[in-house]
Amino acid sequence: MMQFPLSRALLALALLPAIGHAEVLGIPKEDGFSGFLLMGAAYNKVDSNILVGPDKSASRRINSLSDMASSDGTRLNLNADLRYTFAAARTQIYLGNLIQDALRLDFSQQLGIRREFGDQGIGSIAYVFSGIPTEQWQDPYLTGDKRHATDRNSRGVRLGWDGIAGSAFDASYTFRNIQLDDERSGDSISSLTPAQRASLDRNGSSQALDLAYNWRLGQGRMLRPSLTYSRKDADGAAMDYDRLTGQLSYSLMTPQYSLISNLFVGTLRYDEANPVFNRKADADEYGLNVNFLWHRLAGIDKLNGTLTATYGKSDADVHFFDSELSQLSAGVLYNF
Repeated sequence: MMQFPLSRALLALALLPAIGHAEVLGIPKEDGFSGFLLMGAAYNKVDSNILVGPDKSASRRINSLSDMASSDGTRLNLNADLRYTFAAARTQIYLGNLIQDALRLDFSQQLGIRREFGDQGIGSIAYVFSGIPTEQWQDPYLTGDKRHATDRNSRGVRLGWDGIAGSAFDASYTFRNIQLDDERSGDSISSLTPAQRASLDRNGSSQALDLAYNWRLGQGRMLRPSLTYSRKDADGAAMDYDRLTGQLSYSLMTPQYSLISNLFVGTLRYDEANPVFNRKADADEYGLNVNFLWHRLAGIDKLNGTLTATYGKSDADVHFFDSELSQLSAGVLYNF
């Protein structure tokens, strides 16, 4: 998670597209391109003092540190995944979002390679990066004046193994460097010492270890529990944290429609107190996402109509960091 308790996973809940298939772990048997394209529209409502909301002007100013910024609005939903398979070598290169990663609510863009090792599973390595940077406020603590937005970028590497030793377990490890274009946290608070102000620096690095199990229930149903431990090592000591999250995904696939739901819960624990509030901004988080797809839309093979509803909330020990989001979106998804 970044500085704000509205974590990366909760933010990804708001961006989750409806996916046309719940399990694309194998390497295709034929050479060629494959992937998906998604286009649609979404209504979003975001309550957060750290994250720039859909209507920047509505959340730009807060009058006190006890206020909660709120904004809502509509936007376009665009997402894509492009892959090319070398069938004889059991190898696949890819750019974008892998479908199975989207189902895990991970929306980093990737440029990578996957290879099947017989019945031992599929190993992968990828360059992970922010295709569209997240916007945060340069100094989220500024009150009584207009705050200015800045981009948050991340890049790193991911190692993964699906179907470990022929089992139903998947695992991945991700390392990222995180950089804000203009980090000014605490500059507006004159009572902070230079050391305290430096402790609010959100730049740094993160590591995450994920373990999941694919439980096939038969008749097109699958249950996927997963557990993720992540660690943020920031340039500012007050921004260091440990985070443990659990997710339960359920999918039901039929010839005419598919239903995919994701339940997310997490806990966040900081190493040190935030000097603005003299208290740790620990948080408990949860979210729910439901996707419905109608296959063969308008009688066209591989074209799906999509409808997605999302709700996420973060309850922090410091009210300033409470966050809540909701989204309703609709669109079309084409598999190729």
